[in-house]
Amino acid sequence: MKRIFSRAVTVLMVLLAVSACRSTHNLGTYAKKNDKAELTQFAFPAGKNKGIGTTATAIVANGVHYITVPEGTGLRKLVPEITASEGATVFIDGAPYKAGAAYDFSGDVQRVKIVSEDGGKTGEYRICVKTGDSTIDRRVYQFMRDFSIPGVSLSIMKGTQVVYSSGYGFAVAETETRCTPDHLFRMASISKQFCTLCIMQLKEEGRLQLDQQVFGRNGILKGLYHNITPYHEGITVRHLLSHSSGICKGLDDPAFNNDFRFYSGTRNPVPTDTLIQRTLDARQQPYSDGTVTWSPGSAYNYSNVGYCVLHRIVEVVSGKDYERFLKEDVLSRMGITDTHIGGYKEERRPNECVFYSQGSANGYSNPLRELAGAAGIITSSNQLMKVLTYIDGDDTVPDIFSRETLQEMYTAYRFTAPGKYGEEYHTYGLGWRVNHARRFPGAHYHGGDIAGTATVWAGGTDSGMSGALICNSRSYIRNETGDIDDNTYSILDDAMKYFQ
Repeated sequence: MKRIFSRAVTVLMVLLAVSACRSTHNLGTYAKKNDKAELTQFAFPAGKNKGIGTTATAIVANGVHYITVPEGTGLRKLVPEITASEGATVFIDGAPYKAGAAYDFSGDVQRVKIVSEDGGKTGEYRICVKTGDSTIDRRVYQFMRDFSIPGVSLSIMKGTQVVYSSGYGFAVAETETRCTPDHLFRMASISKQFCTLCIMQLKEEGRLQLDQQVFGRNGILKGLYHNITPYHEGITVRHLLSHSSGICKGLDDPAFNNDFRFYSGTRNPVPTDTLIQRTLDARQQPYSDGTVTWSPGSAYNYSNVGYCVLHRIVEVVSGKDYERFLKEDVLSRMGITDTHIGGYKEERRPNECVFYSQGSANGYSNPLRELAGAAGIITSSNQLMKVLTYIDGDDTVPDIFSRETLQEMYTAYRFTAPGKYGEEYHTYGLGWRVNHARRFPGAHYHGGDIAGTATVWAGGTDSGMSGALICNSRSYIRNETGDIDDNTYSILDDAMKYFQ
């Protein structure tokens, strides 16, 4: 009986062992497959690609994998290294990816598809490859990522020679049109320097004087406006150029205040003359903030309307439309033919970027033609470099102005009132900023701030470097370095020093 029981126990144990083995085998056979379809890294390894000395890895910005390989690298036969979800299948431009094989990355955008191991999910990824300097380019890609910028253009010049020029991302995101340094961007307040060039051209021709009265019976614009007071009669051309007219002090910037710039209850812009008249009506006497009386010439107060007045001065003195005078009498002397006054989206030129709004801002809400002298210019970073060669005091490329005129533009204006915006303010000349506390040593420079745009350019640093960085969107957030303007200034300054 005991033997029978012992044999039964033995048989039972054997059966349990067999069952356990079968269960383990079944678990291995029917284990759940991976359902991830992610591209975790895209790179061009150094050892597998001719001309690539250090492995190039992509940076993801706005859902796009951007990657730069050294100048001169052929893009038609590059060997990528792709890391994806475990067990996933990878396709490049519709063809199965084979590790170690070469692919053509010369197009605007290449597509990588990841299919999960279980076949249930698909990930679609875009790859943008370019040649250039990866040190600078990675900095730009990170900036685009941090501030959601679709397209950027950067140009750097040493002396009178452009040493680096590149586009990043998309000029038109919807069509995946890659950005180039010849695409047209809105310049925002860089437009003020173009207006200044027009005024200086008229000054050199002897057709106006910088200390000439603007309003009133003896003014350049006599008869155009009414309700002129003694305060208005004290405003000169020089006051407008240096933002010392005080014409907008105490007002919410009329150029961007809908009550001033649009017909009531509409989004239809009033003519520039109406905007100016409304500003004059609202600003009838010197404004005192308790420490400074903001009479003409006393203190710095940034004014967009002041540059609208200047563009009307150009028209009245020259007898030409502002854009026509800018093109025919100033830019033609530099051989520049693709700089214009911008318009609304439906007026976009074939090589002009689309401008993308962020937050509650509307990138196409501003009437650029009516604000032409203050914010209306569209041009490219390469053309900005060319402009600088003609106004740099270096006759390698003959300047269009005398040394005296250039010195007037680039010398800090002497404000007369006490305080930080008066006698202590030494950072604005005539149409140009100067003496930046930390950036662009020795340079004349300016930035631009308008919905859909962020811009900065600088010319003639102590080391002979110049540059421009321009974007087709404007963000209103901050990263660890600061806001978008802090970052554009920093990148441009570092890039000019890098290529020095």
